[in-house]
This record gives sequence, C-alpha cells and structure tokens, in this order.
Amino acid sequence: MKKVLIAFDVDGTLRDNTNQAHPVANERIRTLLITLASFKNTRILVWSGGGELYARQVVAAFGLQKYVDEYADKQYIGIPGCLDGNSTGADCIEAGHHHFGTDIKPDIAIDGMQAFDLGGLNLIVREK
Repeated sequence: MKKVLIAFDVDGTLRDNTNQAHPVANERIRTLLITLASFKNTRILVWSGGGELYARQVVAAFGLQKYVDEYADKQYIGIPGCLDGNSTGADCIEAGHHHFGTDIKPDIAIDGMQAFDLGGLNLIVREK
C-alpha cells in the first residue's frame, strides 16, 4: 500500500493569523488534518517556513500531536529579486513564486500562499 504524504503549512493555513498574540486554529483546516489522518494510507506532515520547532509548538498548542507523523522546516528562501534592495514589498507580493530550500516533495501540499509549488498537488486555502 502506497502512503500518501500530505503536508500542512502552519501560518495562514493551520493557524488563523488574525490573532497574532496567541495561536488560534483555523478549525476547518484542523478538522481536515484530523480527517485525513484517519485514512490508513496517509502520512501527515506539518511544516513551516518558521522552522520545525515552530511547527511542533503550534501542533502541540492545537492538540494535534497524535495525528501528525512528521515535522519539517520548509526552509523559506523568499521571492527572487525581492532581496536585491530595488523592489518594494508590494512588488515582491506580486512577483511570483516563493522559493523554499526543502527537498521534501509531498503528494499533496496545503498552504495559504497563492504562489507556491511544493507538492504533486497544491491546494491553496481560501481565507480572503
């Protein structure tokens, strides 16, 4: 039986970013993670550009440890051209794809970023 690796991002996906003081779960995505973890052929990965430790801390805060198989750092690099000093924040948001240094390639990646390509299938969370 082939295992399907499903990766959930933290900020803007699993975590609702409207409250910066305390982590608040996006309940729709939290429920989705729990549901997908119940399948026999899935492995759940939670990762973040903020690092593996940060991903672990948020999962613990949301009581999801028993549903998560792996944790990782997405190794966020940025958007090409946005660190050259000539681009503004608005230009960088519109510039295109975000780049990551990770070599992990999940079967399904769930993220809040509009421009990402980390999985075989990429699902973008609609929050706006």
